[in-house]
Amino acid sequence: MIMLKKLILAPVFLIVLAFLIYQLAPFLKSYDIIFSLSSSSLVQLITLAFLILINGLIFNLFITFAQNWKMVLPLVLVASFLPMLFLTPFLGLVFGLGVLISLFLTYLALTNKLKTYLTFNPNSLISPSVKQLTSLFILVFSLTYFLSINQIIQKTGFQIPDSLIDTALKFTPIESSLPQETSQFSIPPEQLELLKQNPDLLKQYGLDPKILDTPQNTTTNLIKQTLKDQMQNLIKPYLNFIPAILALLLFISLQSIISVMNLLIHPLLWIIFYILEKTGFIKFTAETRLVKKMVVD
Repeated sequence: MIMLKKLILAPVFLIVLAFLIYQLAPFLKSYDIIFSLSSSSLVQLITLAFLILINGLIFNLFITFAQNWKMVLPLVLVASFLPMLFLTPFLGLVFGLGVLISLFLTYLALTNKLKTYLTFNPNSLISPSVKQLTSLFILVFSLTYFLSINQIIQKTGFQIPDSLIDTALKFTPIESSLPQETSQFSIPPEQLELLKQNPDLLKQYGLDPKILDTPQNTTTNLIKQTLKDQMQNLIKPYLNFIPAILALLLFISLQSIISVMNLLIHPLLWIIFYILEKTGFIKFTAETRLVKKMVVD
Protein backbone atom coordinates (compact mmCIF):
# COMPACT_ATOMS: atom_id res chain seq x y z
CA MET A 1 0.00 0.00 0.00
CA ILE A 2 2.84 2.39 0.85
CA MET A 3 4.53 1.63 -2.47
CA LEU A 4 1.29 2.38 -4.31
CA LYS A 5 0.97 5.74 -2.59
CA LYS A 6 4.52 6.67 -3.56
CA LEU A 7 4.04 5.69 -7.22
CA ILE A 8 0.45 6.80 -7.77
CA LEU A 9 1.44 10.12 -9.40
CA ALA A 10 3.99 8.59 -11.81
CA PRO A 11 1.49 7.55 -14.53
CA VAL A 12 -0.45 10.80 -14.04
CA PHE A 13 2.70 12.81 -14.68
CA LEU A 14 3.54 10.85 -17.83
CA ILE A 15 0.01 11.23 -19.21
CA VAL A 16 -0.07 14.99 -18.61
CA LEU A 17 3.45 15.38 -20.02
CA ALA A 18 2.52 13.42 -23.16
CA PHE A 19 -0.55 15.62 -23.64
CA LEU A 20 1.60 18.73 -23.17
CA ILE A 21 4.09 17.61 -25.83
CA TYR A 22 1.18 16.76 -28.14
CA GLN A 23 -0.10 20.33 -27.71
CA LEU A 24 3.36 21.79 -28.25
CA ALA A 25 4.01 19.96 -31.53
CA PRO A 26 1.86 22.27 -33.76
CA PHE A 27 3.69 25.34 -32.40
CA LEU A 28 6.96 24.04 -33.83
CA LYS A 29 5.58 24.03 -37.38
CA SER A 30 4.57 27.67 -37.71
CA TYR A 31 5.43 31.12 -36.40
CA ASP A 32 2.00 32.63 -37.07
CA ILE A 33 0.81 32.28 -33.47
CA ILE A 34 3.58 34.57 -32.23
CA PHE A 35 2.20 37.41 -34.36
CA SER A 36 -1.46 36.62 -33.87
CA LEU A 37 -3.40 38.83 -31.47
CA SER A 38 -6.59 36.78 -31.62
CA SER A 39 -8.36 35.38 -28.58
CA SER A 40 -7.86 31.81 -29.83
CA SER A 41 -4.08 32.26 -29.84
CA LEU A 42 -4.21 33.64 -26.31
CA VAL A 43 -6.26 30.66 -25.21
CA GLN A 44 -3.67 28.32 -26.72
CA LEU A 45 -0.85 30.03 -24.85
CA ILE A 46 -2.80 29.96 -21.59
CA THR A 47 -3.54 26.25 -22.09
CA LEU A 48 0.14 25.51 -22.65
CA ALA A 49 1.15 27.51 -19.59
CA PHE A 50 -1.44 25.72 -17.47
CA LEU A 51 -0.23 22.29 -18.63
CA ILE A 52 3.38 23.25 -17.90
CA LEU A 53 2.37 24.39 -14.41
CA ILE A 54 0.42 21.19 -13.72
CA ASN A 55 3.36 19.08 -14.92
CA GLY A 56 5.72 20.89 -12.59
CA LEU A 57 3.35 20.51 -9.67
CA ILE A 58 2.72 16.79 -10.20
CA PHE A 59 6.41 15.94 -10.60
CA ASN A 60 7.38 17.78 -7.43
CA LEU A 61 4.58 16.07 -5.50
CA PHE A 62 5.83 12.73 -6.81
CA ILE A 63 9.34 13.47 -5.53
CA THR A 64 7.91 14.51 -2.17
CA PHE A 65 5.96 11.26 -1.81
CA ALA A 66 8.62 8.91 -3.20
CA GLN A 67 11.85 10.43 -1.79
CA ASN A 68 13.75 7.60 -3.44
CA TRP A 69 16.00 7.96 -6.47
CA LYS A 70 15.22 4.36 -7.51
CA MET A 71 11.63 5.46 -8.14
CA VAL A 72 12.35 8.90 -9.57
CA LEU A 73 15.13 7.96 -12.00
CA PRO A 74 13.05 5.50 -14.13
CA LEU A 75 10.26 8.08 -14.36
CA VAL A 76 12.72 10.76 -15.51
CA LEU A 77 14.16 8.45 -18.18
CA VAL A 78 10.71 7.50 -19.52
CA ALA A 79 9.67 11.16 -19.57
CA SER A 80 12.78 12.09 -21.58
CA PHE A 81 11.80 9.61 -24.31
CA LEU A 82 8.23 10.89 -24.71
CA PRO A 83 9.14 13.86 -26.99
CA MET A 84 10.54 11.45 -29.58
CA LEU A 85 7.06 9.98 -30.04
CA PHE A 86 5.52 13.30 -31.08
CA LEU A 87 8.35 15.34 -32.63
CA THR A 88 10.87 14.85 -35.40
CA PRO A 89 13.96 12.82 -34.37
CA PHE A 90 16.22 15.86 -34.01
CA LEU A 91 13.72 18.06 -32.18
CA GLY A 92 12.57 15.11 -30.08
CA LEU A 93 16.14 14.44 -29.02
CA VAL A 94 16.76 18.08 -28.08
CA PHE A 95 13.47 18.41 -26.22
CA GLY A 96 13.96 15.05 -24.50
CA LEU A 97 17.45 15.99 -23.35
CA GLY A 98 16.09 19.27 -22.00
CA VAL A 99 13.34 17.44 -20.11
CA LEU A 100 15.91 15.03 -18.66
CA ILE A 101 18.14 17.85 -17.39
CA SER A 102 15.19 19.88 -16.05
CA LEU A 103 13.69 16.98 -14.11
CA PHE A 104 17.06 15.87 -12.75
CA LEU A 105 17.97 19.36 -11.51
CA THR A 106 14.56 19.70 -9.88
CA TYR A 107 14.97 16.33 -8.17
CA LEU A 108 18.36 17.30 -6.74
CA ALA A 109 17.13 20.67 -5.46
CA LEU A 110 13.93 19.37 -3.85
CA THR A 111 15.56 16.26 -2.36
CA ASN A 112 18.14 18.40 -0.61
CA LYS A 113 15.35 20.47 0.95
CA LEU A 114 13.39 17.39 2.02
CA LYS A 115 16.45 16.06 3.84
CA THR A 116 17.22 19.24 5.76
CA TYR A 117 13.87 20.86 6.65
CA LEU A 118 12.80 21.16 10.30
CA THR A 119 9.07 21.79 9.91
CA PHE A 120 7.20 20.60 6.83
CA ASN A 121 5.69 23.51 4.94
CA PRO A 122 4.65 22.66 1.36
CA ASN A 123 4.69 26.29 0.27
CA SER A 124 8.29 26.89 1.31
CA LEU A 125 9.53 23.45 0.24
CA ILE A 126 7.65 22.62 -2.95
CA SER A 127 6.54 25.95 -4.39
CA PRO A 128 10.06 27.21 -5.37
CA SER A 129 10.81 23.88 -7.07
CA VAL A 130 7.57 24.06 -9.06
CA LYS A 131 8.42 27.55 -10.28
CA GLN A 132 11.95 26.44 -11.15
CA LEU A 133 10.74 23.46 -13.16
CA THR A 134 8.13 25.47 -15.08
CA SER A 135 10.76 28.04 -16.04
CA LEU A 136 13.11 25.27 -17.19
CA PHE A 137 10.34 23.68 -19.26
CA ILE A 138 9.58 27.02 -20.94
CA LEU A 139 13.29 27.53 -21.64
CA VAL A 140 13.60 24.05 -23.18
CA PHE A 141 10.51 24.57 -25.33
CA SER A 142 11.76 27.99 -26.48
CA LEU A 143 15.10 26.48 -27.48
CA THR A 144 13.36 23.69 -29.40
CA TYR A 145 11.10 26.28 -31.03
CA PHE A 146 14.15 28.28 -32.10
CA LEU A 147 15.73 25.24 -33.77
CA SER A 148 12.48 24.31 -35.53
CA ILE A 149 11.69 27.80 -36.82
CA ASN A 150 15.29 28.28 -37.92
CA GLN A 151 14.99 25.16 -40.08
CA ILE A 152 11.71 26.39 -41.57
CA ILE A 153 13.08 29.85 -42.40
CA GLN A 154 16.23 28.38 -43.92
CA LYS A 155 14.13 26.20 -46.24
CA THR A 156 11.15 28.38 -47.14
CA GLY A 157 12.18 31.87 -46.05
CA PHE A 158 10.23 34.22 -43.82
CA GLN A 159 6.93 35.77 -44.78
CA ILE A 160 5.19 38.30 -42.56
CA PRO A 161 1.75 36.83 -41.74
CA ASP A 162 -1.24 38.61 -43.23
CA SER A 163 -2.82 38.69 -39.78
CA LEU A 164 -0.03 41.01 -38.58
CA ILE A 165 -0.57 43.34 -41.55
CA ASP A 166 -4.32 43.38 -40.92
CA THR A 167 -3.75 44.21 -37.26
CA ALA A 168 -1.34 47.01 -38.15
CA LEU A 169 -3.82 48.53 -40.60
CA LYS A 170 -6.58 48.49 -38.01
CA PHE A 171 -4.57 50.88 -35.86
CA THR A 172 -3.78 53.27 -38.71
CA PRO A 173 -6.02 56.15 -39.86
CA ILE A 174 -5.65 54.94 -43.45
CA GLU A 175 -7.69 51.82 -42.89
CA SER A 176 -10.46 53.58 -40.99
CA SER A 177 -10.79 56.32 -43.59
CA LEU A 178 -11.36 53.92 -46.46
CA PRO A 179 -14.94 53.23 -47.57
CA GLN A 180 -15.91 49.67 -46.80
CA GLU A 181 -17.91 49.00 -49.89
CA THR A 182 -16.75 51.57 -52.43
CA SER A 183 -13.00 51.16 -52.19
CA GLN A 184 -12.60 49.54 -55.57
CA PHE A 185 -10.90 51.47 -58.29
CA SER A 186 -10.01 50.63 -61.86
CA ILE A 187 -6.80 51.18 -63.80
CA PRO A 188 -7.22 52.01 -67.49
CA PRO A 189 -6.17 49.06 -69.68
CA GLU A 190 -3.50 51.15 -71.42
CA GLN A 191 -1.84 52.12 -68.15
CA LEU A 192 -2.20 48.57 -66.81
CA GLU A 193 -0.41 47.17 -69.88
CA LEU A 194 2.27 49.82 -69.58
CA LEU A 195 2.90 48.91 -65.94
CA LYS A 196 3.13 45.22 -66.80
CA GLN A 197 5.73 46.00 -69.46
CA ASN A 198 7.70 48.18 -67.02
CA PRO A 199 7.60 46.44 -63.62
CA ASP A 200 10.54 48.54 -62.44
CA LEU A 201 8.18 51.48 -62.09
CA LEU A 202 6.27 49.63 -59.37
CA LYS A 203 9.43 48.39 -57.67
CA GLN A 204 10.59 51.99 -57.28
CA TYR A 205 7.60 52.52 -54.98
CA GLY A 206 8.06 49.25 -53.10
CA LEU A 207 5.21 47.46 -54.90
CA ASP A 208 5.25 43.88 -56.09
CA PRO A 209 4.48 43.66 -59.85
CA LYS A 210 2.38 40.55 -59.09
CA ILE A 211 -0.42 42.78 -57.82
CA LEU A 212 -1.20 43.68 -61.43
CA ASP A 213 -2.24 40.08 -62.07
CA THR A 214 -5.01 40.29 -59.47
CA PRO A 215 -8.35 41.35 -60.95
CA GLN A 216 -10.34 44.16 -59.36
CA ASN A 217 -7.64 45.36 -57.00
CA THR A 218 -8.87 47.37 -54.08
CA THR A 219 -7.22 50.23 -52.28
CA THR A 220 -6.97 48.18 -49.11
CA ASN A 221 -5.27 45.31 -50.89
CA LEU A 222 -2.77 47.68 -52.46
CA ILE A 223 -1.97 49.23 -49.10
CA LYS A 224 -1.62 45.81 -47.49
CA GLN A 225 0.69 44.56 -50.23
CA THR A 226 2.76 47.74 -50.15
CA LEU A 227 3.13 47.61 -46.38
CA LYS A 228 4.02 43.93 -46.48
CA ASP A 229 6.66 44.43 -49.18
CA GLN A 230 8.21 47.33 -47.30
CA MET A 231 8.32 45.35 -44.06
CA GLN A 232 9.84 42.37 -45.85
CA ASN A 233 12.57 44.58 -47.29
CA LEU A 234 13.11 46.16 -43.88
CA ILE A 235 13.70 42.87 -42.04
CA LYS A 236 15.60 41.14 -44.85
CA PRO A 237 19.07 42.12 -43.53
CA TYR A 238 18.12 40.72 -40.11
CA LEU A 239 16.69 37.44 -41.35
CA ASN A 240 19.20 35.36 -39.39
CA PHE A 241 18.07 36.94 -36.12
CA ILE A 242 14.35 36.28 -36.61
CA PRO A 243 14.29 32.73 -35.13
CA ALA A 244 16.00 33.96 -31.96
CA ILE A 245 13.60 36.91 -31.70
CA LEU A 246 10.57 34.65 -32.15
CA ALA A 247 11.88 32.20 -29.53
CA LEU A 248 12.46 35.09 -27.12
CA LEU A 249 8.92 36.40 -27.68
CA LEU A 250 7.53 32.92 -27.01
CA PHE A 251 9.59 32.61 -23.82
CA ILE A 252 8.44 36.02 -22.56
CA SER A 253 4.80 35.27 -23.41
CA LEU A 254 4.70 31.91 -21.62
CA GLN A 255 6.78 33.13 -18.69
CA SER A 256 4.46 36.11 -18.20
CA ILE A 257 1.39 33.89 -18.14
CA ILE A 258 3.09 31.42 -15.80
CA SER A 259 4.04 34.26 -13.44
CA VAL A 260 0.37 35.08 -13.00
CA MET A 261 -0.59 31.43 -12.58
CA ASN A 262 2.09 30.95 -9.93
CA LEU A 263 -0.19 32.87 -7.58
CA LEU A 264 -2.37 29.75 -7.52
CA ILE A 265 0.40 27.46 -6.30
CA HIS A 266 0.25 28.41 -2.62
CA PRO A 267 -3.50 27.93 -2.11
CA LEU A 268 -3.43 24.85 -4.34
CA LEU A 269 -0.68 23.20 -2.29
CA TRP A 270 -2.50 24.01 0.94
CA ILE A 271 -5.70 22.44 -0.37
CA ILE A 272 -3.89 19.35 -1.68
CA PHE A 273 -2.08 18.57 1.57
CA TYR A 274 -5.15 19.39 3.65
CA ILE A 275 -7.17 16.83 1.69
CA LEU A 276 -4.35 14.26 1.79
CA GLU A 277 -4.07 14.61 5.55
CA LYS A 278 -7.81 14.41 6.17
CA THR A 279 -8.18 11.33 3.94
CA GLY A 280 -5.30 9.55 5.68
CA PHE A 281 -3.07 9.48 2.60
CA ILE A 282 -0.35 11.23 4.63
CA LYS A 283 0.17 12.05 8.28
CA PHE A 284 2.45 14.39 10.22
CA THR A 285 4.51 13.46 13.24
CA ALA A 286 6.22 15.71 15.79
CA GLU A 287 9.83 15.01 16.77
CA THR A 288 12.20 16.33 19.41
CA ARG A 289 15.82 16.69 18.43
CA LEU A 290 18.99 17.29 20.39
CA VAL A 291 20.64 20.62 19.62
CA LYS A 292 24.37 21.14 20.10
CA LYS A 293 25.31 24.68 21.20
CA MET A 294 28.63 26.27 22.02
CA VAL A 295 28.98 27.85 25.45
CA VAL A 296 31.98 29.70 26.88
CA ASP A 297 32.24 29.23 30.66
